[in-house]
Formats: sequence, C-alpha cells, structure tokens
Amino acid sequence: MRSAAGEGRERLLEALFDEFGESGPSPSLSMRQVAERLGVHHTLLTYHFGSRPSLLGAVLSEARRRDNLVIAETGDELGFVPLCRAIWDFYSDAAHEDRIRAFFHLVGLAVYERDAYQSFVAGLDDLVHALEAAARRDGDTATEAKQRSLIAVSCLRGLLLQRLLTPEAEVDDAAERLIASLTTLRS
Repeated sequence: MRSAAGEGRERLLEALFDEFGESGPSPSLSMRQVAERLGVHHTLLTYHFGSRPSLLGAVLSEARRRDNLVIAETGDELGFVPLCRAIWDFYSDAAHEDRIRAFFHLVGLAVYERDAYQSFVAGLDDLVHALEAAARRDGDTATEAKQRSLIAVSCLRGLLLQRLLTPEAEVDDAAERLIASLTTLRS
C-alpha cells in the first residue's frame, strides 16, 4: 500500500508531465515558478522533491523509465545489436530532441553537483542493464556483456550529443557503423 506522500508525489509528477511535457520544466524556472504553473504552493514541491535539481531529476528519471517501457515493448527477447538499434531509433527521433537536451543539461549539472542529482545519476545505467541482458541472451559472459553494454550506451549517448551540437554531421551513418561494429566486440 502506498503512502499518501508517495501518491502525492506521483500526482505531482503527472501534473509536471501534463504541464511541461516529457522534458520537464526549464532548468531556469524556480520552484515557485513551477509551482505557480501547476497551481500548487511551492512548499508542496519542496516537500515531495526537496530541491529544483531533485525535481528535474525526478521528471527525467520518470521519462527514462517510461522510455525503457516503450523500448522493452519492441521485444525483451531482442539480441544485443537489434536492441542497440531500437535504442538509437527511439532516442534519435526528432520528437525526443527537447528531452535529450534536458538530459544532457542535467548530466552536465550532475558532473558538478553529483549529490544534488543522486537519484538521477543512480538510474543512468538502466540501458546498460537492458543491453547486458540482451548480450547474455546472445551468449556473452557476464564480463563481456557488461563491457559491450557500457561501450554501446556511452557511444550512443556521445552520438546523440554530437547530433545536438553539430546537426549537420552524419550522425545517423556513424550510429549505424557503430551498431554494426558492436557485433565484433565479442571476445
């Protein structure tokens, strides 16, 4: 059974998604401004999220959780390379660009204030774990699966960042070459 506080936090997360979309509120908005847009008192946000960084982290963590469910619908029996391709196809979709920007904004802030974004940082390995499971289904050892998955996620995120910074780059072709090369990373 959920506590009233947990239910209130979930309702606030839903309200945040309804008001601001999957990217959440702009990092430049104060807690008071966010609360005003939601029609709640700012102390309610502070009670449930603690701080603006925690609120932003919670929204993007929830968005990432939802993304993982969508990606998983493509089939939790996918092998490593098809799952890498599904992840790339999902996140490289132009419809997710604002959220990708918000993700990298928060990652940048977390580099300087890791403790403030602790819950956000804690969930960053979700895709690594999903890919590890796929690599294990393909026959990789635990060590091979972990290494290939970490390489894949790091490179895919790097390519997403490259796309944001230099949209004219041929990032999709590079992503396809990367994904194809991941089959040869098996020991």
